[in-house]
Amino acid sequence: MIWLLDVTVYPERLIIYHAGTARTTFIACLKVTTLFVFGFFDMIMTPAYITAGQPLLNTAGVALCGLIPAAYVAWSTTPFVAAVHLHLPPYARWSRAILERFARTAPPNTRLDVTTMSLIGKPRVSSMVLSDLRPAPPASARARLGTVNFVRDTALADAQRKWWRFRAVANFNVQEGVEDTVKTGWVWRDVREGIVKRAAAGGDQGNVGGGKK
Repeated sequence: MIWLLDVTVYPERLIIYHAGTARTTFIACLKVTTLFVFGFFDMIMTPAYITAGQPLLNTAGVALCGLIPAAYVAWSTTPFVAAVHLHLPPYARWSRAILERFARTAPPNTRLDVTTMSLIGKPRVSSMVLSDLRPAPPASARARLGTVNFVRDTALADAQRKWWRFRAVANFNVQEGVEDTVKTGWVWRDVREGIVKRAAAGGDQGNVGGGKK
């Protein structure tokens, strides 16, 4: 019967948030579509206009037809969070009751993986600890058309990156009211409340900037 001691109810890396398959697929397709639009107008039509000696204003207009949609979609959808995974200690995986207590009192150094999307719709995982994540201040909340509701300090992560790599994701848009998309969505609700309370108490100041990617 010793083998029963090794049985756990939850995995070590537990999904606690998902934005929904339909919403995630739509945004990924939108990103890819605008890249095709950019390629058509700026890689095919614009060179053709230049070769044909078209007026500069017309050529610039054609180039902007591809550039503006691609730039706008990339800018506005960068904070979109597709999924959040929480790394659980062994004892928190044994039962729902224990997991509930852990979610309500998760320590600041609990590891978290936040998945956003790259320019081409590819999943991009940002690894951090809970103390890195905080509610967006008013100035950040108004950014990206008011979609940003969580932020983190990426100064340290960016300083450790090669110059040619993309900067770490600093702004996140975590949708509300989608907890039912995964069975363990209630965990994110408790974790989110803990993040808000910790930020209000100023208890996470000493751990900011430790996230990766």
